[in-house]
Amino acid sequence: MKKKTVRKKSKKTKKTSFSFYKYLIFALLITVIALGAFITGYVLNEKQSQKEINSYKHTLSQLQQKVNKLSNEINKYKKETKKHSQNTYIKTSNSEIIDYIEAVKKQKNRPSSIQTKSVNKKIHTNKPKLVLIIDDVAFRNQVKLIKSVPYKITPSFFPPTKRHPNTPFYAKMFKDYMVHVPMEAINFAHPEPKTLLAKDSYETIKNKIDEIKREFPNVKFINNHTGSKFTSNLQAMNYLFIALKNDNLGFIDSKTTPDSKSVEIDTIHRIPLFQRDIFLDNIHEKNYIRNQLKKAVKIAKKRGYAIAIGHPHKITLETIKNSKDILKNVDVITIDELAKYAKN
Repeated sequence: MKKKTVRKKSKKTKKTSFSFYKYLIFALLITVIALGAFITGYVLNEKQSQKEINSYKHTLSQLQQKVNKLSNEINKYKKETKKHSQNTYIKTSNSEIIDYIEAVKKQKNRPSSIQTKSVNKKIHTNKPKLVLIIDDVAFRNQVKLIKSVPYKITPSFFPPTKRHPNTPFYAKMFKDYMVHVPMEAINFAHPEPKTLLAKDSYETIKNKIDEIKREFPNVKFINNHTGSKFTSNLQAMNYLFIALKNDNLGFIDSKTTPDSKSVEIDTIHRIPLFQRDIFLDNIHEKNYIRNQLKKAVKIAKKRGYAIAIGHPHKITLETIKNSKDILKNVDVITIDELAKYAKN
C-alpha cells in the first residue's frame, strides 16, 4: 500500500513540475516577444530620430548657406556704396544734385545761355546768417532726426502722395517750413507723382500751387525738387511766378541748373526770391559735409547770409549737430526769418 501511495505522489509531483515549466516557458516567451517588440520599436524610433536629425542638419546647412550668401551680398553692397560715395554724387539719393550735374553736362555746349546773375544780394546784420534747408522730408523718422539738431533747420516737405501721405501733418510740427515741389528734370529716372512739367499750362501749375497752399496753409516759401528742365524754361517759370504771387508765396531756387530763369522772371513779378549757395551732402561723408558747411559760413561772412541745402540723411544731420566749432560764428536761422532781414 505504501509503494502505491509513493508512486501516486511521484506522478502528481511530475505533473505539477511540468505545468510549472510550461507556464514558465510561456511567460518567458511572452517576455521575449515583448522585449523583441520593445527593441524593434526602439530601433525604429532611433532610425526615425536619426532621419529627423539628418533632415534638421540638412535644413540648417541650407540656412547657413543662405546666411553666408546674404552676408557676402551685404559686404559687397557696403564696399560698392563706399566706393560709389567717392564719386561726385550717389544715384540713389540727393536728386537735386543728380539733376544739377546732368544739367551742367547739357549746358557745356551752350555757355552763353548760362545765367550768371545772382539774386542773393548783401544784407547787413550784426552777425552773419546761415539758412540750413533739408530737402526731401517725407517721413516721421526724418522729422525726428531734424528735431534732434540743436539749430533752426528749415525742412522742405514733399507734397502728400500715396507713398508719403502725412507730410502736411509733419509740417505742423515746425514753426517755419517749406514745400518741396517736384518739377521736371532734364534727366532723372525717378520723378515724383504729379511732377510739374515744362509744357504744363498755367491752369495746371496754378491748381498745383493752390493745392499746396490748402494743404500747407502756413507755408511762405516753396523750392524745386529736381526741376532743371522746368526752371530753365521761361514760360514755365513765368506761369509759376504768377501763381506764387497770387498765393503770396516766395521761391527758393534750388539751382539744379546754371540756366535757371528765376532771376530773369523775377524782374517782372518781384516775389520773395532766394537761391541756393551750397549743397551740403554731394558725398555722404562727415569731412566732406563739414567742408561744405565751412564754405557756406565763408559766404555768409562775406555777404551777410548764405543758404545751404542738404538732405535728411543721418550722416548729414549728425554732422550738422556736431559742427558747433564751424557754426559758432553765424546765426543759423530759418528761411522765413531771413526774408524778414532782407526786407529791412
